Amino acid sequence: MCTTGVLRIGDGDYLLFKNKDFGRTHFDDRLVTEPSVFGVQGVTTWAGTDPDLDQFSGFSIGANEHGLLCCDSNVRTLDGHANYDELTEIALREGRDVDSAVAAVQEAVESKPYLWANLIMIDAAAAAAVEVRGDRVEATVLTGPTARSNHHVVLKPHPDDDDTVTTQKRLSSAQRRLDEAGGIDDVLALQRSHDDGDTGVCNHHGYQTVYSYVLRHRAGSTSLHVAQGRPCADPDRVEMTVPLGEAWSPVATAEFRAAYPSAQATRNV
Repeated sequence: MCTTGVLRIGDGDYLLFKNKDFGRTHFDDRLVTEPSVFGVQGVTTWAGTDPDLDQFSGFSIGANEHGLLCCDSNVRTLDGHANYDELTEIALREGRDVDSAVAAVQEAVESKPYLWANLIMIDAAAAAAVEVRGDRVEATVLTGPTARSNHHVVLKPHPDDDDTVTTQKRLSSAQRRLDEAGGIDDVLALQRSHDDGDTGVCNHHGYQTVYSYVLRHRAGSTSLHVAQGRPCADPDRVEMTVPLGEAWSPVATAEFRAAYPSAQATRNV
């Protein structure tokens, strides 16, 4: 599951957020930290209860040296389909901006079917939501603050989607709050919110919010606000500069990993 969104705060100042919902109450992220790209690894077994069986691939959320930010959320899991987290990684490795990232995702989906998903991305000039349904892609140019959850908006919800209980309420709540947001503090409040009880953006119903992230790009630098655990419980939130481009070095990367809230953060993948 997951609730995601984008917000443009000002000229050259924009952000992307994600609440990661999981099949158990605790999860430890694994990271990719390269000079050109940063990513939190995706997990195809997000609904699983045994961490020893977790299967990692692609990026769940990330950024690249060009200031492109991207993340995804699940819609429907099907046998024989590639992991949609791979599409987020493709967008960030091949895209210099939203347009080229969307084109890279479209090309990848033409080659093989992917699990159903929502991708959302933003750069200094544009933003887009990309719906993936097997071998179909529907890309929408975004002109304002936009949230997504776990159903398709343009391609429409399907009765067999993995979440038919909380996704509509979470999207409505997130979009309403995002429309009124003026900055990052409003987004952090959105991530903690429970406008519909346990089915709030901070999700306790069926799946549990195990991480909350905000990637923000301004003045040529990308920062990450990240907390492990339910955001409504006010866990320790870390703010760090993401080591990308000229900010990347072995020392900066080691410090970033050491500060990241995960028992797996120092593990190189």
